[in-house]
Amino acid sequence: MAENEKRSLDSLSYGWRGKILKVDLSSEVITEIDTHPYAARFLGGRGIATRLYWEHVPATARAFDPENHLIFMTGPLTATGVQGASRFEVVGKSPMLMPEGFCYGNLGGYWGPALKRAGFDGLMVSGKADRPVYLFISDGKARLEDAGSIHLEGVKQVEAYLKQKHGKKTHFITTGPAGMNLCRNANLVTDNEGSATGGFGAVLGAKLLKAIAVIGTQSPLVKDPAALNELNRLTIKLNKRDTSFNPYPPDQITRAGKASCFQCGLDCIMRSTFRTKSNKEVVRKCQAMFVYFPWVMGRPGEPAETALDATGLCNNLSLCTMEMANIVQWISAGYKAGFLSDVQTGLEIDKLGTWAFFEQLCNMIAYRKGFGDVLAEGLLRAGETLGMEAKLLFANEVAGVGDGATYSAREYPMNGLLYAFEPRQPIAMLHEVSRIIGMWVMNLQYPGSTPVSADVYRAAAARFWRHDKAWDLNTHEGKAMAATCIIDRTYVKDSLGLCDSCWPLMFSHHTGDKVGDSTLEARTFNAVTGQELDEDALLKFGETIFNQQRAILLREGWKPKKDDTIADFNFTDPVQSVFMNVDVLVPGEGDIVLSRKGQTMDRDVFKKMREAFYQLRGWDPETGYPGAEKLHELGLSDLLEGKLGQA
Repeated sequence: MAENEKRSLDSLSYGWRGKILKVDLSSEVITEIDTHPYAARFLGGRGIATRLYWEHVPATARAFDPENHLIFMTGPLTATGVQGASRFEVVGKSPMLMPEGFCYGNLGGYWGPALKRAGFDGLMVSGKADRPVYLFISDGKARLEDAGSIHLEGVKQVEAYLKQKHGKKTHFITTGPAGMNLCRNANLVTDNEGSATGGFGAVLGAKLLKAIAVIGTQSPLVKDPAALNELNRLTIKLNKRDTSFNPYPPDQITRAGKASCFQCGLDCIMRSTFRTKSNKEVVRKCQAMFVYFPWVMGRPGEPAETALDATGLCNNLSLCTMEMANIVQWISAGYKAGFLSDVQTGLEIDKLGTWAFFEQLCNMIAYRKGFGDVLAEGLLRAGETLGMEAKLLFANEVAGVGDGATYSAREYPMNGLLYAFEPRQPIAMLHEVSRIIGMWVMNLQYPGSTPVSADVYRAAAARFWRHDKAWDLNTHEGKAMAATCIIDRTYVKDSLGLCDSCWPLMFSHHTGDKVGDSTLEARTFNAVTGQELDEDALLKFGETIFNQQRAILLREGWKPKKDDTIADFNFTDPVQSVFMNVDVLVPGEGDIVLSRKGQTMDRDVFKKMREAFYQLRGWDPETGYPGAEKLHELGLSDLLEGKLGQA
């Protein structure tokens, strides 16, 4: 072996565990594959999972076929003590998309670190069991166990069963009744309320795999623990912020504190513990806590706890909260338009906003009862079943996977490119733009409450998005470069296992210029692995993974230009408000404040941004296919071997 190759393989002894578990449920054969060849090219997490999907999932396979694989991958920073590194990726063919296709999800909590501490970087599951089973993994060993007594139970009951049988240190990923009943919007759910949309819970159900329980006690090796400790202290300092966000009426529900993931000491705004007047404590996070919130808050006399409990019900049944929010919105619109009735749905619309209404609706869907059987196919397919009148009632938010309108191209132009090239809502990418703008808006309203002045925003945009006009949201200039940087950085983040709540650190109260540190990911990666990559070298992994995903989408029927676009409402429906930015404010020159309220995305402007994006990516501007020269540069020449579906 050449000396440089030996040095590279030796460096992979740190951070990674070196093994990926491979389970064929049909044959009940459990084997292992070597992580190292994949890590050298695709880093970890999303990168390796995407490559494994390319190699193992046939383009013609359906989501519920045994040939579909669920691929779970941690990153090289997972369980090493790195702050905000508890995330893991799941990749597979999604039954929620229409048509079915490649998709991904990202989860936090404890399960990913437990898998890593059990000796595995990832897990790949294929086939279909001949009876309900769960997979039990413990410190380098794995076996299938009978799940007959829990296969239709809710997530809480599964947790109680697994912890009683295997001990309190058991962590798990599972799906509830919705997944086992093949509801297309069924989530995967972990302990500590981690979840992933995309219908992957139904894929687990189709395989008759109820859960994956893990106990892990051995941490991966870290090359330079002292350097990592120093970087962790810096990360915690730079991330210091106010986390007192509480959307509920404080006289009914209070925020009790953080609900931290494994080994994480960061100030987190995504995941909190809330306490009710009755002293009940629950973990709630991000969008999920708003699934029924508007209807509860709009109903006089209904306690706010109903909104809190609605999220818990969705999690226990494993129903996607984004899809459920869209379903409730559509039902409300359908009744107002006279399209739906109590007789047709089996619901009582005058109870909308109450616990009884939401509980009945969720159970109808999860157990495929009556009208719930139609909705269990997902709103997009329900629209096909019920006809054009039903589809005309869809809000702009209705999409295949995720929310289709949050932080759209109308308000933040580069986000059009982020939506255009992904099979699902790219929420982590969208946050990179919306979060810094939201902090700027808050600073306008309450000076000094955040570090983001207009000058800080412009400086951070130049540093992280690498174009002197990337900050200006009233021009298309620089937006292709901004999108390129955001995509590559997010793919790296998802491959390292870093959390969206903190990373990237674009701004901070605790730097001299209030601008964050774009090199922190690379320096942390080097401390863990012993490698010597700079920011550009790390981002090159992101570009590689993005092109690998592009190849998968093309192979599965994605049509360049035709599918490289955004929903039509972006061009026709003027934006009125944005979460965290109700007046759609954006910075102008100097201290000028502008508004994009009432704006749409111009079609020609979008095409110009897309053409610039193709050029930056090294793709053929006429066909939208990755160029041979670019694929060769990225070490992906094998993608050219007649697999992309190019005419």
